[in-house]
Amino acid sequence: MAEGPNWRENSISSGAMRMGTDLSSTYTEFLTKCNNYELFKLTKFYRDRLEQAIEEVVDGVSLLLTYERHFSGQEHGEITKLTEKGNRRDSSKLLLNLVMEKGSLALRAMWKHFVTMYRSVPKLDKILKEMQELGSDSYMSTEQDLSKISNHLKDVQQKHKETLRVQTETLRVNTILIKEKVKIFQLVDRYAELTIISTIRDWKLVEHELLARGRDHEEWRKKHLRGELEKIRTDQLFQSSFSSKKSNPGSSAAVSGVPGIGKTTMVQKIVYDWAIGKIYPHFQFVFSFKFRDLNTVHCRINLRNLILFFYPYFGNILGELWNNPEGLLFIFDGLDEFKDSTNFADNHKNPEHQSMCTDPESWCEVSDIVYSLIQHKLLPGCSVLVTSRPTTFHLLEKAKINVWAEILGFVGDERKEYFNMFFKDQRRVAEAVFKHVAENEILYTMCYNPSYCWILGLSLGPFFTQRDRKQQQVPKTVTQLYSYYIYNILENHSREIENPRDVLLKLGEMAFTGVSEKKILFRNGDLIKYNLHPSQFLSGFLMELLERDNSPQSVVYTFPHLTIQEFIAALAQFLTLNPRDIRKLLRETHRKEDGRFEIFLRFVVGLSSPQAARPLEKFLNPFLYQTTRQVIDWVKEKVEGQIGNTAGETGKRNLLNTFHYLFESQNKTLAESTVGSKETLSFYELRLTPIDCAVLSQTIGLCDTIKYLCLQKCYIQFEGLQQLEPILHKCEGLRLGCNNLEDSGVKLLCPALMKMDCKIRKLDLSDNALTDSCAEHLASALITNQSLTALQLNNNNLGDSGVKKLTAALTNPECKIQRLSLCDNNLTDSCAEDLTSVLSTNWVVKNLDLGWNKLGDSGVKLLSEALRKPDCKIWQLHLYENGLTDSGAKDLASALGTKESLTKVYLQANSFTDQSVPALRDLILTCRNLDLIDLGSNQFSADGKKKLKSLCESRSRLKVMV
Repeated sequence: MAEGPNWRENSISSGAMRMGTDLSSTYTEFLTKCNNYELFKLTKFYRDRLEQAIEEVVDGVSLLLTYERHFSGQEHGEITKLTEKGNRRDSSKLLLNLVMEKGSLALRAMWKHFVTMYRSVPKLDKILKEMQELGSDSYMSTEQDLSKISNHLKDVQQKHKETLRVQTETLRVNTILIKEKVKIFQLVDRYAELTIISTIRDWKLVEHELLARGRDHEEWRKKHLRGELEKIRTDQLFQSSFSSKKSNPGSSAAVSGVPGIGKTTMVQKIVYDWAIGKIYPHFQFVFSFKFRDLNTVHCRINLRNLILFFYPYFGNILGELWNNPEGLLFIFDGLDEFKDSTNFADNHKNPEHQSMCTDPESWCEVSDIVYSLIQHKLLPGCSVLVTSRPTTFHLLEKAKINVWAEILGFVGDERKEYFNMFFKDQRRVAEAVFKHVAENEILYTMCYNPSYCWILGLSLGPFFTQRDRKQQQVPKTVTQLYSYYIYNILENHSREIENPRDVLLKLGEMAFTGVSEKKILFRNGDLIKYNLHPSQFLSGFLMELLERDNSPQSVVYTFPHLTIQEFIAALAQFLTLNPRDIRKLLRETHRKEDGRFEIFLRFVVGLSSPQAARPLEKFLNPFLYQTTRQVIDWVKEKVEGQIGNTAGETGKRNLLNTFHYLFESQNKTLAESTVGSKETLSFYELRLTPIDCAVLSQTIGLCDTIKYLCLQKCYIQFEGLQQLEPILHKCEGLRLGCNNLEDSGVKLLCPALMKMDCKIRKLDLSDNALTDSCAEHLASALITNQSLTALQLNNNNLGDSGVKKLTAALTNPECKIQRLSLCDNNLTDSCAEDLTSVLSTNWVVKNLDLGWNKLGDSGVKLLSEALRKPDCKIWQLHLYENGLTDSGAKDLASALGTKESLTKVYLQANSFTDQSVPALRDLILTCRNLDLIDLGSNQFSADGKKKLKSLCESRSRLKVMV
């Protein structure tokens, strides 16, 4: 049985080599045992994955093969030319083509070099490990020709393909127009390629990703797509090298994706491509089902009748298909919509209890048929594809899945291309809409998801196509965006009904019930319950779905997207003519901890904003002031309740959520009255997305009173810092440690430090992977800055060259830095002269941390010369773990002995022995203001430690740690 998605990834990507075992000999032995034909077939089998794997090292591999005379200089030049142009995939294709053409010697040489590179190329490591585990016959399934079909089945196959082609060749796109509520396009013209990866990210993440996940997948892709993450095409889901176990006839694939990401459209494209003969020729028949349609089967059924229910033209020939299950592909789309339980982890769902579904003619529950097909108990040898949202993907954890995949959606230019397609004949409008979206982090983050792009296109398009729309009114918050989405529907449909407010109130009440019950499909009974009647007006908000293609009476209704349902549910709270205690409703929904009301609440608060309410009030009449007032009072109550309760992670998360409310409200007065009294904000160790940072930036900007901002260990990275940049200079204290800002982040921060009105006094940039590349920019900023007094750069990798660059700023007479931390920066005695010049010139430095470096005795000897000078007023000195010996101790003691300003010295984890005791004793006794000296983890004898400890008695408050 294949393991679940997380376990499968771990088993492949964290091999024995990561535990210290060298796999080179194992891989070499395996490749040596392969004969030339087997090696050729293996290379061909893994060809697509090898193209990805070697992209980053292709020029190096080519150089080695050229050096060994397998490639000519001209061939190597062609490969490197492609890499220099950035076409690494093309260069890796060319390299593999050349190797395959040149024969076995070149092929073996290439694999030999792959073995030497596996440690630094995770994708190669993964492929080599799989090859070694699966054996040289892992490609054999591709050799089977399953496409042959008896003559009397060809007619049925042709009819089936034609039926599927007609069903899938067009794409229906909903609009908000009266004349064209649905536009129909050719699938091939409108299908946008999505990034699909051959593994599953954390399926425990909450599926509601409107404001959180977009950046996660963007950042995740950037970080890992060139590392261990592999792309997979839809034609590689079966009988390919991506399978997680030894290939046997028949396999199962599972594809995960958040709502609206394109799972169903992907399935449509797979079926269409098979029907026109483009992919999977070895499958004789493809049967595609939606779980939503399977919910209409309310009785026990067998596989034969289930197929005939949806594909009646197969008549009596299905029995012949059972004889060749390897030629069958079953597709099940939307596991999350299935009403029956198909939890493979359940104890009762084990093979012993599935005997009734081992025969396609046996009568059983639909869920058992699905289960048995996936587990290869029914028609063993057939293949199965399942799609699902992440929230229900864990149900497949124990299933026999060969390939796990996830749709990441649009990335980078793919987003822009979508808007070009959306406004196909209006390139100027497409560019204007995308420019607005790209400049607004919150809107841009939504664009990884095709359905969000659709909403953005419908909502924003009119602002750039209608002359009477002022572009400065273009929506900036998500609530404003959805408000204009509904506005555009009302503008096109309001003439069709006498009282749109009344209809939207009823629709909103139904929508709210759906949000409460996690319900997205509504039936005629639901419409009757809320006194709603199908109409042209109502169809602007609800989509009609046929549960079965051949039964027009079976209609269900759904909102175009869950977030639209949540928005209309929120809108209903402002439409009632009888004011009610909405604060009670808000308190009750806020108590739900499963996130179902999170976006609903943000929309409610957002609708209290005049900017969001105004366009809707044109058609729905003014919102009740009492309702708006109660919403604002509730937000004020929440912020005031949370602002002082941020001790734990829950408290910080709750406060951040209330800031999202403030952002949606765009209420400066409310922000000032709630956050305005706060001087310190700390989100320590709470992971923040760029959207969170944008919201935080807006909130701080509105109230303008925050003096100290702690974002340590919030993992904001460059993208988050980019959102905060407008307000950073307003804070007196900034803790930005442990955020992986890297050099680019510091370069972004420097302009804030250089502003004339910069108030930053304390800046913590520790543990941010900084190198000497950012030192020059930082030095320029420090020369200009007039406010900074404390700078923490510890736990980075500035090195001696970085310190040398900083020296120009630190020796500037105008420099006001009193506390400087360069702990753990790979410093050696080579930078000691630069540090000496700082201490000799800048008498302001009072606290210097150089711990956990490699200055050694020679470096400390130079430092001592500067410390000895009378103008040096050092208070605290940190030189722990610097490879110091007794010689260094004597130099330090001599230099520091006259310092009346000295209060604390940290010298632990060096190599001092009893020979240092006299010098250290003199230092302790002569520095009358010294209250702490840490000498722990040195090499003193028991007697030496006793002598040093006894010095504590020489004066009160003195602490000697040994």
